[in-house]
Amino acid sequence: MPIIIALISKNETLSNLFPILAKEKGFKEVIKPASFTKARKIALKLENEVDAIISRGTTGELIKKVANIPVVSIPITSMDIFRAIYKAKTISDNVAILSYKESRINKLDAQNMLKVKLTEFHFDSEYEIEDVILKVKEMGFKVVVGGMAVTDVAITHGLVGMTVETGEESLRQAVDEALNLIKVRRSELSRSARFKAILDSIGEGIIVTDQHKKIITSNPSSNKMFNKTYEKMLGKTIQSVIPNYNVDSVLKSGKPETKVIKDLHGLTIAASRLPIKVEDKIIGVVNTFEDVTKIQTLEQMIRKKIHEKGFIAKYHFDDILTSDKHMNDLKNLALLYSKTDSSILIQGESGTGKELFAQSIHNSSNRKSGPFVAINCAALPEQLLESELFGYEGGSFTGAKKEGKQGLFELAHNGTIFLDEIGELSKPLQARLLRVLEEKEIMHIGGDKIIPVNIRIISATNENLTNHIENGTFRKDLYYRLNVFNIKLPSLRDRGEDVGLLAVHFLKTLNTLNVDYEAIFKNLTPLLMTYNWPGNVRELSNIMERIALFIKNNESIKWGKILQMVMNKSEDRDVINLKVPLSGNIKDIIKNVEKQIIATTIIRCDNDHGKAAEKLGIGRTTLWRKLVN
Repeated sequence: MPIIIALISKNETLSNLFPILAKEKGFKEVIKPASFTKARKIALKLENEVDAIISRGTTGELIKKVANIPVVSIPITSMDIFRAIYKAKTISDNVAILSYKESRINKLDAQNMLKVKLTEFHFDSEYEIEDVILKVKEMGFKVVVGGMAVTDVAITHGLVGMTVETGEESLRQAVDEALNLIKVRRSELSRSARFKAILDSIGEGIIVTDQHKKIITSNPSSNKMFNKTYEKMLGKTIQSVIPNYNVDSVLKSGKPETKVIKDLHGLTIAASRLPIKVEDKIIGVVNTFEDVTKIQTLEQMIRKKIHEKGFIAKYHFDDILTSDKHMNDLKNLALLYSKTDSSILIQGESGTGKELFAQSIHNSSNRKSGPFVAINCAALPEQLLESELFGYEGGSFTGAKKEGKQGLFELAHNGTIFLDEIGELSKPLQARLLRVLEEKEIMHIGGDKIIPVNIRIISATNENLTNHIENGTFRKDLYYRLNVFNIKLPSLRDRGEDVGLLAVHFLKTLNTLNVDYEAIFKNLTPLLMTYNWPGNVRELSNIMERIALFIKNNESIKWGKILQMVMNKSEDRDVINLKVPLSGNIKDIIKNVEKQIIATTIIRCDNDHGKAAEKLGIGRTTLWRKLVN
């Protein structure tokens, strides 16, 4: 945008110099020959057409009083006046000097230096100039020194007018000052425009008051909230706009007050008050207002969006069924961990409920309103996993979406990300994950912008990560970052009391059976407890689904037969998995092992005790005695 500067002056010397400087300095010039009242009228018309106005002496000072753009007055120096007096001396040794309101030189010094008698006359407005000139003429003066407006009048009354000229250096100085003022003004206008745009775009209502509680600015949201136009709010005290609201305590204490709930105009408003301080002096208050109803609606919309994306945690600690003391202790420990934002590493065999714990931790944390994003690190190839986690810029690799894609770390912002099978991460991805943990920021693949993320990382593994560290496949520093808090989940075979409890629960959740669950629990539990459960709870759930199908279609089948049919795929009929208790003496341990062998053999013999005894090479009586004792 080109800079335009106007020169308002009747001085021909200045008018001739001004275009030369305009070309040299790179601005467009406007020249208007005028002074005093006429100059002020021209200045008012030029306000919206030029960036600054330059004028001389008295005219410049008068324009400053009416113009709303930068005005620079060309300085009239003592040397400029001395030069005019020196020229006047050639006409007469008795010289009259006319100036606006006050003297501009030391008269005594000028008289001594130039050997001339000087008499000063002053005027308060342009309308007095002629009267003063007539008085000067009556007093016998022949020559008058002053500005062009003065010398023009003097000449019309037959006197010699010696105009005080301004040199090129003074005009150049004025131009430079005008250019600097324009630069500062444009910067201020740009900053004000940005500030206003920001203020206008904010959904919260904002009202800024001064130290006298008067409103100095407001944004459209506040105008709409309180049903007042900006003009009607400006300059009013905030109490007159918002009844029963005051900022006295903030102005007095200098301390902010946040989220004060107020009932205003039938609205429930969350109001915050922040003091404005300059050099420890309170000069005003920023007041922000939020409609609580809108906040609640927005939160519901966000939660709905998160739900639609599937980034939610469905399970809570109450969903983790157990009667095992150790498992209950782990639930309490996990609940305690949930109250922090630190990383958690959950260890346990496949199917022990690691994600169930992760979701429960999220739903008990202060992040429960945020997203829960889960990903299996072993399910995707390295490059695809990297793009899923960190996102990418459009066209950053073959097959990338044109518009780019957000990564899961971004989508988990203000929530939790669950990284299952963390031990499968490649070393390069481990390094990038370490940066996320340390810096709380990510960068898209192919991008150059840092994106801050506020996430809590819960990771899980069914492997021994310390072995990976020793083998050099897992970073030690990452391990300690992930393992701030640790939960080790037991296998189902170590939770004997829970097998029957969970089995019946899985049957009930199918909602297709009309059976005696207590009888099922009594008959099925001893048989299920003889199995080793390599797939843990997940395997138990699958087997119970198969059992439910058999029960529904043929209830006459015996439990042993059913169990054999549904479990035969995972059980070698010539191999028995035993759970050997190491407590007690050797005699008790052997007795327990014998019972497990007999119970399993009976199941595999279709619950035929005679056949089982024969297979084991013992009599039926011996089999029975060993089973019940």
